[in-house]
Amino acid sequence: MAEEQTIGSILLADCGTVMTKVILLDQVNGQYRLVAQGEAPTTSEYPWGDVTEGIRHAIEQITEITGRTFLDGQGDIITPEQDARYGVDAFAATTSASPPLSVVLGGVTRDLSVASAERAVSGTYSHIKAILSAERREDAMSEEAFVRTIREARPDVICVAGGTDGGATVPVLNLVKSVAIACALMEEGIRPQVLYAGNVQLRQRIANLLKDRVTVRMADNVRPTLTEENLADAQAELNALYLQRKMSLLPGFDVLNSWVQLPIEPSATMFARLIRYLWHLGDPTRGVLGVDVGAANTTIVAVFNGRPYLTIQGGMGSAFGGKSLLRRRRGQPVVRWMPEDVDIEEAYGVLLNAEMRPATIQQDMRELRLAHSLARETLRAALAIARPGWQAGEAEIAPDLLPLCDTILVSGNVLTRAPWPGQTALILLDALEPVGITTMVLDMYGVSSVLGSVAAIKPLAAVGALDNGALVNLATVIAPIGRARRGDVALRVRVTYDDGGTLEIESHYGEIDMVSLLPGREAELEIRPTRRFDVGFGGPGKKGKRRVSGGLAGLIVDARGRPLRLPRDAGRRQMQLRRWLWDVGS
Repeated sequence: MAEEQTIGSILLADCGTVMTKVILLDQVNGQYRLVAQGEAPTTSEYPWGDVTEGIRHAIEQITEITGRTFLDGQGDIITPEQDARYGVDAFAATTSASPPLSVVLGGVTRDLSVASAERAVSGTYSHIKAILSAERREDAMSEEAFVRTIREARPDVICVAGGTDGGATVPVLNLVKSVAIACALMEEGIRPQVLYAGNVQLRQRIANLLKDRVTVRMADNVRPTLTEENLADAQAELNALYLQRKMSLLPGFDVLNSWVQLPIEPSATMFARLIRYLWHLGDPTRGVLGVDVGAANTTIVAVFNGRPYLTIQGGMGSAFGGKSLLRRRRGQPVVRWMPEDVDIEEAYGVLLNAEMRPATIQQDMRELRLAHSLARETLRAALAIARPGWQAGEAEIAPDLLPLCDTILVSGNVLTRAPWPGQTALILLDALEPVGITTMVLDMYGVSSVLGSVAAIKPLAAVGALDNGALVNLATVIAPIGRARRGDVALRVRVTYDDGGTLEIESHYGEIDMVSLLPGREAELEIRPTRRFDVGFGGPGKKGKRRVSGGLAGLIVDARGRPLRLPRDAGRRQMQLRRWLWDVGS
């Protein structure tokens, strides 16, 4: 839609696996504001019923709130806006409701081509069902095992990588030969497509090996050199396959597509667009991070030096995937965050109930804490996949830790609807372990993906919504890097409030401190770390100043150290976890 066209009111829909959210943006005194929001189950026949059903129900809620009419007699959206407050000028939609692509991943070297291909796949709505490596190892699979694995997985697509450009040849060709045999043994109607993203000099030979058996797509090499990674082209091909084989087949997609002014995009892609926009508003030497824990998918977007890095942990969210996490090391990764003893069978039952009733919000405190523990491990698992692929530049001040981030945007009901703001803050601190000085921002209304899409229709609408309360500050966090004896002073902070009042804080290693700084207020911080601790001002002991805004949880000083370490003894660990919960006010 042309920018010159007058656009007043805009409806935006985000169709998730479980819930659909619709928001109304309108011009109020010349500025775009979030006027009303509706929310409804995506379909009455979960999973993957008609996606327009949830949109219509959510719009009906907005009609009740505003008294305006948005649907005609046939249930279609009225565009453009007419007299007497009928219709809207634009409608945009994103979706993550489609089932993910099932992928078998093949590569030559596990630490190089396989790892790069895994990060490429993880940037799309895909589920990796098997990973095949042609690396010569004692536990290497035989060709027969390769073929059997592919046939049993029955993937939508086989992604093959391997060899730098002009590099390895024989292992890549052998791997493709196994793929060709497996596909030949499958019925034509269920044969997967093959995406080749390896040594570009082998493209013609790969095409010859697979011709007349499967459809082959070519992408740029995900690992063109030993030190370079190039994921964008492979991700674009996978996104095209997702649209072709999953999104376009979603019941109601054709009707939904007739309503919109721009192509329907995956929710995570638009989420990444918004995070990139936020990066442009901040310090270009630092990064911006976005995390979204949905019911069925967990998304992490990082932007450094203007480059976005998108990771989607498909099949792993607040309602789905918890059982698989529990199976890892007999559930220890999840239950280690519980401040009391939890039987694995009890935890399994709670998570099974969450899968059966994915829209339910936990009322029992024990179940809520288990949901928060699952959110921690889900984020940590997604971050472990995403982090190695980031090129953070100046923002990276310590290897294997989160780079410096100006802002962390947080979305997903399990995080934004916690009973106390301190609970949300602690989940993020435990899961992400941010360093330096960071502002954590909540997407309270679940609008981040649709705001990314509206930017393509009306950029001023996205800017206006952000400036007028679509996002809410959670807290400013100061997290020094360093080690000391427990109780030693880690840093001192002088807080000068905008009304002239001051406060001196002395934070000790191993502790969390919370300082009141209410939403709408500002303060200048003078931060003085001791000689062993670095807060991002240029090295250990370097001090500096920063002006910050208030939030729901105020100012938090997390002096527990990085990386975070939990006591091994269960009793001591639970006591420590209870102390931290008390410290953040929950």
